[in-house]
Parts: sequence; structure tokens; C-alpha cells
Amino acid sequence: MMRSPRHDILDRWLDAEHQDHAEEAEAALQALFATLPPLGPPAGFADRVLLRAGLVPVPAPRSLFASAWLRAALVLSFLAISVSLLWLPQALHAFTSLLSLSGLVRMLTGSVVEACQWLGSAVGLWELFLTVGHALAAPLKTPAVASAMVLCLLVSMVAFRVLRNLIARDRSWSHVEPV
Repeated sequence: MMRSPRHDILDRWLDAEHQDHAEEAEAALQALFATLPPLGPPAGFADRVLLRAGLVPVPAPRSLFASAWLRAALVLSFLAISVSLLWLPQALHAFTSLLSLSGLVRMLTGSVVEACQWLGSAVGLWELFLTVGHALAAPLKTPAVASAMVLCLLVSMVAFRVLRNLIARDRSWSHVEPV
């Protein structure tokens, strides 16, 4: 395993401290600090401080209509709507001629019939679920199966308690190995 020069300086400082050589320890500590990278604030720190202090004007939010593409899309949309208004009376007349009172009644009664058929199939599916549920619950009513279930519950509770104690025992606030 390759040791870095920083570890050598650290060992030199610890040895000097251990032997009560104050000047050597101070020099080794200064050399150790010199090997550390310089600390600096993250990028944009000064801008955020000045903004929070109110010394820099807040940039104005960009207008939604500042984009030329968005303006062109809106103009084309308005043109398409205005052209479609030319065909609107003919389309409404054709649509109203298709609908009559008898056609409307026929459409409403058909939708009621469809809704009732869907409700009937949903009730049939619910009945199937109830049948399966009763078939699965029937063995649980016997004393042998009920006692086996209680035994499984007790085993799982004991296992949970043991695992909880193991985790709590091995937990430690110390995350660094001593040097």
C-alpha cells in the first residue's frame, strides 16, 4: 500500500506531540496544513449573498411572449381559428340535421342499456371474488390451521424482536476508526 506524503507529515507531527517537542510539532502541523487544499466558497456564493441582502436588483422575469416562435405559433393559431369560422355554420347545420328528437331518445336509451349491462358484469365479477374469498377462508376456520397461523405469528414476532435487538446493539455513534 502506497502512503501519501500527508501521512508521513501526520506521523511526524504525532510523534513530536507524543515526545513533547513543541517546536517540531508546530512545524509539522504547519507543514500538514500546507498540504491541505485551499477552501473557497462555492460558485455563485457572492451573487446569492448580495441578492439576499438586497444590494443587487432582482432580474426581471422573462416575458412569455418574448419568444418569436411563440408569437408566430399564436398568430398561426388565430388564423386557423378565423378560417374555421367560415365553415362553422355549414358544419352546425349538417350536425343538427343528423340529430332529431327520436335519434336523441334512441342514443340516451342505448347508453342506459350499456350502463346497466356493465353494472351487471361488475356484480358478476364481485360475486366471483366473494366465492373465491369464501373458499380461501373456509380452511382458516378449522382449529389446526388457526393454531398454525398463531404459531407463525409468534415466530415472526420473536424473529422481529431478535433482529431489532441485533441492530440496536451494533449501532454506534462513532463512524471513524481510531488512528
